[in-house]
Amino acid sequence: MRDISPEESQAAEIVREAFTETCRLFDYKLMEPSSLELFETLAAKSGQAIKDEIYYFKDKSNRDLGLRFDLTVGMTRYVTSKRDLSPPIRLGSYSSVWRYDEPQYGRYRWFYQWDAELFGPSSPEADAEIIEFSSSLFRRLGTNPLIAIGSRRILESYITNKCGISEEPKVLDMLRAIDKLSKKSVDQILQEYSKSFSRDQLELVAKFAQLRGEPNQVSKALSESEIEPTPLLEIIDALKTRGVSDAILDLSIVRGIDYYTDMVFEAFDKDNSRLGSLCGGGRYDSLPAIYGRPELGATGVAGGVERAVLAYKIKRKETERIFVAPIGKEAKVRIAASSIASSLRRGGIPAQSEIVERSLRKILEAQSALGTRAVVIVGERELAYDSVKVKWMKTGEEITLKISELETVLQSSA
Repeated sequence: MRDISPEESQAAEIVREAFTETCRLFDYKLMEPSSLELFETLAAKSGQAIKDEIYYFKDKSNRDLGLRFDLTVGMTRYVTSKRDLSPPIRLGSYSSVWRYDEPQYGRYRWFYQWDAELFGPSSPEADAEIIEFSSSLFRRLGTNPLIAIGSRRILESYITNKCGISEEPKVLDMLRAIDKLSKKSVDQILQEYSKSFSRDQLELVAKFAQLRGEPNQVSKALSESEIEPTPLLEIIDALKTRGVSDAILDLSIVRGIDYYTDMVFEAFDKDNSRLGSLCGGGRYDSLPAIYGRPELGATGVAGGVERAVLAYKIKRKETERIFVAPIGKEAKVRIAASSIASSLRRGGIPAQSEIVERSLRKILEAQSALGTRAVVIVGERELAYDSVKVKWMKTGEEITLKISELETVLQSSA
C-alpha cells in the first residue's frame, strides 16, 4: 500500500498549479472522468489482454468493471457522448489512475496524472498545439525538455512493406515489441511474440526504429527508404512557428497503447535520463471512431505527476507561512498570539501560533527547519506598547512593529 506524504503532496500541488495555469493559457477546460469504467470501454481498442495490466473485477451485479488506467479513455467516452459540443474541444484533467505494473523508480500502481486532449481537427497544427502545451508546462516548472516525435503510421508501413507482415494483430505485436526493446532483451521479446514474427523481422524493424536525430537528417533517411516523411515535417514546421525548438524525430517512439494511430511523442529530462519518459501522447483518431464518432479526430498528452516531481527537482521554497510565538507562560500573551495568527489568516496570510509550551529558542529552531518566512514574537513588554517583534528567518533581521501595521508589512514583503 502507498501513502502520499505531506511533502509529496506539496510538491504535487506545484505541478497541479502549473498544469491548471497552462490549461488556462491554452483554454483547456478542466474535468474529471469516472474512476470506474465498464471493462468493455477500457478494452475497446486494447482487447482482453488489457486485463493483465489494469485493476479488473466484477461488482455485486456481476458486471465487468475496471479502474481507469488513464484519463484519455474516459475523456473520449465523455466527448463522443456529447454531440452538442462544437469542435475543437479542448479538455484537461488532473486525477488518479491505477495500473497493475511492477513498482519502480518514479512509477507506482496508484499515481496522479495530468492530461490534455484536443478533439476535432486531424491536422499538424492540432498535434503541434499538444506538443507546445507539454513544452510550456515543462518550462513553467523549470525544466528544459527534449521532445522526441515518432510515427506509428511510418513504422506500420515499414513493417508491412519490408517485413511482409500485413495482419493487423501481428503488426500491433511488432509495435508493442519495439516499445519494449528498451526494457527487455530480443530473446525475451521473441519468446513473448513467437507466433507473430521472426528474429530476422524483429531485428530489421528494430534497426529501422533506431532512426533518431535532427528532422532533416531523419527525413533524408526516410526518403532513401522510399517512405514519405512530410506529415512529420509539417508538425516540426508548425512547432518552429510556435517557438518550440527542442524537438527531434525518433522512430523508436511508438507508445504501448494500441489506440494511437499516427504521430506519437514523448518528453525527456535532458539532465536525468534515468527517469525515462516524463510524458507521452499522440494522435488517436481510432478511439472516437470506436465510440461512434468517426468524424472526430483526437490528439493528446498525459504525464505522471510523481515522475514530474522527480524530474523537475522541485525544491521546498521558503514558505509564505508566518509563525506567532508567545514569550513566557502568561495566559494573556498566549491569547494575544493566537488572536494575531487568526487575524493574519483572515487577511489571507498563512499563519499559525504556538499551542505547546516550547522556549523561544526551540520555536526558532523548528521554524527555521520548516522554512517559515518570519516569526512574530509576542511578549508582555511588546503588548504593553501594542507591538510585536518580527524576525525574518532567512536573514535573521528583527524589526519592531505596531500590531496594526503587521499585516500590511507582511503582505508587502511577500
